[in-house]
Amino acid sequence: MKNHLERLKSVIPRLLLAYCIVYTLTSLLIDHGSSTYTGISETACSPKPVEADSYDELRQLLVDVFAPTLVFSPGEPTNLREEVAVPYQIVSDMQDMGRYVVRGAVTYPTDYGATSFGVRLSIGSDGHSFWLSKTVLRTLGWIFGQAHVDSHNGDVEMFELYLKPSEEIGYWEIDSLSLFPHGQRTTYSADEIHCFRDSPILYVSRGKHAMYPTLQECNHSSVARTRGVQLTAEHCSIGELYFPAMTPEFDVGDSEDPVNVFETSPTLVERELFQGEDVWGECFLGGHGDGSSDAPCRARFRWW
Repeated sequence: MKNHLERLKSVIPRLLLAYCIVYTLTSLLIDHGSSTYTGISETACSPKPVEADSYDELRQLLVDVFAPTLVFSPGEPTNLREEVAVPYQIVSDMQDMGRYVVRGAVTYPTDYGATSFGVRLSIGSDGHSFWLSKTVLRTLGWIFGQAHVDSHNGDVEMFELYLKPSEEIGYWEIDSLSLFPHGQRTTYSADEIHCFRDSPILYVSRGKHAMYPTLQECNHSSVARTRGVQLTAEHCSIGELYFPAMTPEFDVGDSEDPVNVFETSPTLVERELFQGEDVWGECFLGGHGDGSSDAPCRARFRWW
């Protein structure tokens, strides 16, 4: 018995030392707080009453009633209230004139690159993602000679919300949703879309700003969109809810009557936000430069 106690006394310090070493190493590599995702109170989206006396009134009411809720993660590096603008348009669907399409462009001055990446591990149909620690990110920045690996000026993430008259007269409902995470279109049917307080929910990946209809899809995705171990995992969780200002001030019109809201919006002009940009232009630089920069175009708008 005495020999067992002596062995135990000698093993416990070694186990404690091993635990401390492992914990310290993983703390240097992984953000332990990054893997917990808290849900939001989601419901199925239901038809909404929209009655108008004119074409223009109907269009604005549809925008007001079905404007999305953008859900950002804690620690989102963008100043949402000062730096984000959402130009939009509402037009008839070219494929189905009975539907309207609300098309929004969520614009940011900066895509934060690797400071927003995590690691995603996929095994079969299951997947899990977690954050790299600041130590690793700073090391990558030191190696590559820049503070934010793969960060760049200007970021635009688009959404298209398709609306149709409901079977009940005077009501409208969501027919489908198209998102463009990092430029790749994905379309969702009405039963794949969730609402929060009657507003469609779009989860925004931290710092990279791609949008997804569910936390699960965001956190099982990577920028590279391949399976296996990925160092470019998306990350979404529940932080600040952002309700974009979708008033006529931010309506870009259509291809027959285009409006550059970066020049006409009193709010954006006063903030001096995205100066020199053209919402109908070929390239979006996020307000960095006058458009004559040699920097590659990393974001574009999609208007009809």
